[in-house]
Amino acid sequence: MRSRATRSKATEALAYRIHAYAESSAITALLTADFGAIRAVAKGAKRIKNGLRGPLDTGVLYRVRIGRRGSQGLFHLHSGSVREAFACIRREPVRFHAACLVLEVAADLMREEEPHRELFRLAVFTLKAIDRAPVDRVELALTLFLARAVSLSGHVPETDACLACGGDFKGRGRLLLSPSLGGVVHLECGHGAAGVRPLSGRSLALLTDLWARSAGEILAEPPRAGLSRLRSTLMAWLEYVLERRFRAAGPADRHLRA
Repeated sequence: MRSRATRSKATEALAYRIHAYAESSAITALLTADFGAIRAVAKGAKRIKNGLRGPLDTGVLYRVRIGRRGSQGLFHLHSGSVREAFACIRREPVRFHAACLVLEVAADLMREEEPHRELFRLAVFTLKAIDRAPVDRVELALTLFLARAVSLSGHVPETDACLACGGDFKGRGRLLLSPSLGGVVHLECGHGAAGVRPLSGRSLALLTDLWARSAGEILAEPPRAGLSRLRSTLMAWLEYVLERRFRAAGPADRHLRA
């Protein structure tokens, strides 16, 4: 029996990966607002005139119409248009590699065919910030993304008190973030725990700030001390709890430190 075609639906989508398919078409991995992470066939995507009214490229925000036959298999990308090309991201390596890391982390956290609108909005907001903000704010935008990605990952570290002894952090300049223990511990309490990373009291205060305040307020301020160390610590936390290494993390770190 022929499977009945599902009704197509319009949604916003970020192109994450693109693979050639036949002579003029492509299979693209998309992060979407309404379908989660999906794979879709874009017929004729390589032609000058195509249903996308523009080139199909990674890291671009589209408004697309997609559908598929039945409940399994690849989606079909019927038409679309570019909403945000993020042109500045492609001009400067530091912006480009930071954006690649945002896409890679978002793609790992977004489940296949399960919408995660908050994560999608966070990724789009961060790409806009990386594209438009002064270059000295790029690391701040990326660190803000990582902090909020951690909060959306289901593996949020406990930060109120030492998980080992229950003591507070007042007057403590040196702490440890331990993913194996589940949060922040005193320096003397974390020896021997797996995956521990140094975390200063200043970095802990910054992390709490990134979670609590509005993104617009944070990005309007000058970058604060301890940002690079906090970014590296958050990246290590995500890699530990998700049990994977992010390929874009190394290039992003090198360009941000340059």
